Amino acid sequence: MILRRSFVLSCAAVVLTLTGFTTLLRAYLQFEDDMSGPPPMSITHELFYIAPPLVPIKPPPKYYDEPSVKDPGKKTFHGLHYDKRYFKRELSVQEREHYIREMLGAWFQFSQENNMQSWIAHGTLLGWWWNSEPLPWDVDVDIQMFVRTMQDLGTRFNDTAYSFTNETGHVMKYYIDINPYFIYRAHSNGMNVIDGRFIDMQTGLYIDMTALSEADPIRHPNIVSCKNNHKYLIDDLVPLRQTVFIGKPVYIPYEYEKVLQKEYSRRALTNGRFEHYVFSVELQKWIPEQQFNKEHRSWSDIGRGPATAPNYRLDAVTESQHSGRRPNLVKNIPGAHAKAAGDDSDSADTLIKEAASALGKAQPRTVPFGGLMKGGRWKRDVRIEKDVI
Repeated sequence: MILRRSFVLSCAAVVLTLTGFTTLLRAYLQFEDDMSGPPPMSITHELFYIAPPLVPIKPPPKYYDEPSVKDPGKKTFHGLHYDKRYFKRELSVQEREHYIREMLGAWFQFSQENNMQSWIAHGTLLGWWWNSEPLPWDVDVDIQMFVRTMQDLGTRFNDTAYSFTNETGHVMKYYIDINPYFIYRAHSNGMNVIDGRFIDMQTGLYIDMTALSEADPIRHPNIVSCKNNHKYLIDDLVPLRQTVFIGKPVYIPYEYEKVLQKEYSRRALTNGRFEHYVFSVELQKWIPEQQFNKEHRSWSDIGRGPATAPNYRLDAVTESQHSGRRPNLVKNIPGAHAKAAGDDSDSADTLIKEAASALGKAQPRTVPFGGLMKGGRWKRDVRIEKDVI
């Protein structure tokens, strides 16, 4: 009896051993020896990825130079937001806005001609939120793009001049200068966080261009950042929306409100007083606080949100493209802004919903990655589109 039990157990052990060996052998024979890395990335992720340099370097010296002027009556100097090579004199606020308008028109015409996608960011995007104009205290223009777009821009157009004919028939020239250290995606010593510049050769004004890349797609997927440590979710950026800024067609992030809140807080989208300026509802622009008081304007004239509902500005571009008419960019939404002082009930969400009720839901044109479909729509590979509201 004992011998029979031992024989049965021995047979069972042999069967289990053979079964395990067969399973391992089958797995080995079916194994495909092409698993050299992670699965292929989608088109979206490829645009945010660039191979890191093989050889690390020490923090490089600052690539771009800006001029400095001496403070009146002092021994100190302060830097100006101009390129040193083309700087002639400091411009007034009105002159700066004029040349920024020309420069933005030139850049987005250039990028459209060469199929390069980019969008306004930082203070420029905040200026768009309020009234589609630059903030008077903001002295530069910020553009973001995919790191692959920056690589393409540098390969094809670095160290070249672009000629642009403005509305009056004058030819303006802009110099494209890509930072050779843009491929090093670390913040490092902070001296080269700007990856490229589109420089007005007439004045020295420039557009700061920064690339966004997915620094760690394995451990932190779907998170992209610039070299100045601004981080974004890919879904908050794409597909891009088309709108207008200073009367020029530009692109903005898909979740523009969320992006602005993260960078500047909710208060920046509803507070009509900042840097000694006041946002006037009647004038629909930022004016100096001193001027506001001198004109004896009412407290109810202080803005509590954007001058024109953002979703209307998005929709206006699409409508104008189909109708051939210039969109009315300064249309007021009655009652959306003039709130009594101290009334905190008027949030940015309230403004947009009021505007949407008056104007209907927006159908913004979107620009992700792929071919243009019928009706001005583009394919996207990240998620299903949704309305602004």
